[in-house]
Amino acid sequence: MNTVYVTQGRALMTRQAGHAGHRNGRIRAALGQWRQPPEFRIPPPLLDPATAAWVAEVLAEVEAAEALAARAVPEAAAASEAPEATDEATGPAGDGALVGAATGIWRALRKLDQDAGSLSAADLRQIRIQVRASRRALADDGLEIQEHDGEPFDSGLSLEALVFEDDPELTREVVLETVRPTVYFRGRRIQMGQVIVGRPAPQQTPGDETTKETPA
Repeated sequence: MNTVYVTQGRALMTRQAGHAGHRNGRIRAALGQWRQPPEFRIPPPLLDPATAAWVAEVLAEVEAAEALAARAVPEAAAASEAPEATDEATGPAGDGALVGAATGIWRALRKLDQDAGSLSAADLRQIRIQVRASRRALADDGLEIQEHDGEPFDSGLSLEALVFEDDPELTREVVLETVRPTVYFRGRRIQMGQVIVGRPAPQQTPGDETTKETPA
């Protein structure tokens, strides 16, 4: 009997290992197919609907961002040499496409960091590698994306604070969340970041308390 149980256990472990390898290979294959023209893509095996929709959304954002950058970077590079192109208010018309490309990549990475759905750690790592490679490609073209989570906040910074939240555990103002990243193109800012800021909770003093009247 013991020999039978050991044999069955080994068979089960072998099947589980095979399933894990198949799942990781499936995600890598899906990423590879996404890079192909639509007419040459091979339909992947079915994923559960929620996971499939989530992966498709992330990859679609990355592909759209790359397409925007491919069109906008050459135009913006030429236009940025004009004397009047100095900041996001007076920059080239192509800045809008550059901002869209940078923000699309940033949002895709945020989704991977904050809401990975039901993907395994190995599957998530494969997708994150692909998206970060796209971000590096944009950086190589001069498109820099800055997020500000955890940074000290100062009113003199070139950041737009959308909300201030009191936090008794804080000793100074800190960026709690980046709502929109700051974007630079070849050293010129083309989008100001938007953030949510945490600040120390105001300290109550005895004079701030309501004085209760003593009954006569």
